[in-house]
Amino acid sequence: MDIEKMARYWSEDADNYGKIIEDELSSFRVSAWQELLKKQMPKNACEVLDFGCGPGFFSIILADMGYKVTAIDCSEGMLSRARKNAESAGLSDKITFKVMDVSDMDFSDDSFDAVLSRNVTWTLSDPRKVYADVYRVLRPLGRVLLFDANWQLCLYDEALDRENNRRHKECIRIYGADFESDTPISEPFDARELPLSGVKRPYWDVEALRMTGFRNAHAVKDLTATLWDEKEKLLYGETPLFGVFGDK
Repeated sequence: MDIEKMARYWSEDADNYGKIIEDELSSFRVSAWQELLKKQMPKNACEVLDFGCGPGFFSIILADMGYKVTAIDCSEGMLSRARKNAESAGLSDKITFKVMDVSDMDFSDDSFDAVLSRNVTWTLSDPRKVYADVYRVLRPLGRVLLFDANWQLCLYDEALDRENNRRHKECIRIYGADFESDTPISEPFDARELPLSGVKRPYWDVEALRMTGFRNAHAVKDLTATLWDEKEKLLYGETPLFGVFGDK
């Protein structure tokens, strides 16, 4: 998929997604995520990369944990929100934000102790290439931590699509709204163009990491118990958040 089209899409969605992230940054999710990351980050890690950082949730909680963070995104709109959120958190001096396509990262080999992303890998046009580049920029003994879900699998699974629709109706009945913006995107993209949309994950990712050269590649299939609130569990529970990890 055209990276410029993807960047325009996410820049248009920056206000809506930015509000969601602002809510997350003032919720239980900060401490919940930090507790999980403390257990998963490599020992003595210092410099970390947050790719596809969006409005900066991971960047901010990692900086708050004491890490030196580099955060990249293809969308200037998302980065603008991220910078504002970092400033509000008093952490601007601990995060370097850059406009960059994760499929073409401009970093030297062995630059980071850890590379992370959340809700990003499903959008990749060439995930194997990205995983290879992640391996390249990681230092020896560094770790990759990928958090995502089968967000678009319903396009290929009728039973899942029906269940998602049922959950959506129930969410609207109980909460009055989902997390989507009421303002339509002027140039939406077709998720069917993305290679991971129809793949049952996370085990595809585990195998891809192993083939790239990562050691100890493994997945945790469901991380929602402590990281999602009841609304998220209702709306997205059929496609839970998973984690994929690997060491260089």
